[in-house]
Amino acid sequence: MKTLSNKTRRLCATCVVKEKKEKQKIRKEHKKKIKQETVTQTKLDQVTSWLVRAIHKNECHACGVISDPKGLQCAHFVGRTKMTTRFNLQNLLPACPRCNLYTPHHVWNLGKSLNKIFGEDTTETMLELSAKHLKLSNYDRKLVYDIYRKYLTKIEEGAHTQEEKYEMIKYIIKEYEHIINPLIK
Repeated sequence: MKTLSNKTRRLCATCVVKEKKEKQKIRKEHKKKIKQETVTQTKLDQVTSWLVRAIHKNECHACGVISDPKGLQCAHFVGRTKMTTRFNLQNLLPACPRCNLYTPHHVWNLGKSLNKIFGEDTTETMLELSAKHLKLSNYDRKLVYDIYRKYLTKIEEGAHTQEEKYEMIKYIIKEYEHIINPLIK
């Protein structure tokens, strides 16, 4: 018998090495799992954009050009640099790339459309929210991602009218605000 390297459990040197390798393997698998579950800001942007294009009509809010969802972009009333409004569905509508990127007055049209869909004070609320601070942890991003993904799947699986989709938005916004509002400073 070889000398004991672990006196408390009375294991031989070979068994200690095997045990260490098993622990390393378990740690490596755990790290890999955590890495797979990470929801980056880009991934959350992507699912948010898909959800916005799935919920709203397939037309640009500014010029009215009808396009397939892949031909539209997700336009922000308050820019993407403001985290408090970046993923808020009351700040987003689909727009054609021309209007979203090259037409400065589309933001004015976007504000009018948002007020029409969500109520008269929506744009003022978004501007007030944009002045506040929000930092999302991976856990918070994952929660929002899961909500948006769940509703996106529900919309894609069923044939919903526009009114039903707008009713769904109310529930999505409630769940989103339940997560985000306590984090806003």
